[in-house]
Amino acid sequence: MELNEAIIERMKELAAERNMTIHQVIQKGGLNQATISELMNGRTKHPKVSTIQKFCEGLSINLNIFFDNEKFK
Repeated sequence: MELNEAIIERMKELAAERNMTIHQVIQKGGLNQATISELMNGRTKHPKVSTIQKFCEGLSINLNIFFDNEKFK
């Protein structure tokens, strides 16, 4: 599995665990819809750490929790 695929899957998992949609998370985290759309549609292969950080802020978690998953080991 490629890194960007693992990131997308993790974003979906974490949002679902908190009963939120991706859209709700990005609004809360202050992310641009276009940025996430490009990632989710595979047009962005290497998302910025700042994008993942803002996504985490939308979930009220830190990067450690985001990356604490078998997908990233």
